[in-house]
Amino acid sequence: MTDIISALSLVVSIVAILVGWKAHREANAAQRRIVEIEEQRERERRLSALQASLYPRLIRTERESYRLYLVNSGKAEARNVRVKLDGVPLNEHPVAGRRSDIPTLIGANSEVSCLLFITRGSPPRPYEIEIRWDDDSGMDRVYRGTLTF
Repeated sequence: MTDIISALSLVVSIVAILVGWKAHREANAAQRRIVEIEEQRERERRLSALQASLYPRLIRTERESYRLYLVNSGKAEARNVRVKLDGVPLNEHPVAGRRSDIPTLIGANSEVSCLLFITRGSPPRPYEIEIRWDDDSGMDRVYRGTLTF
């Protein structure tokens, strides 16, 4: 009888060791995954600090025309900014005036604008816009969208 109790105790101990070992492995795997997630977040945070984030806004002026604003909501400056409307460089597009050049440098968390000759007499239509720029992330960045009224 003592031998049976001893054998059962041995089996229970072995099962407990196996269950504990499995739980330890799972905890280690979960901890490694948490570390990977935190490392990915840190990489994304560092990359975000190097990126400009440009988007357009079309605002009606007091004189019933429109201004095109390029807003940089990123944490880095945008350099070598190029804008196309309907596939044509902005300064060559019919709605652009002689002084419709957008500065090629837009600081972090700032905006620039230019006057567009879109009036009540202009046909109201959406314009396809493409904005390209460089920033400290080293990537050629692009925004594509539609300007609507």
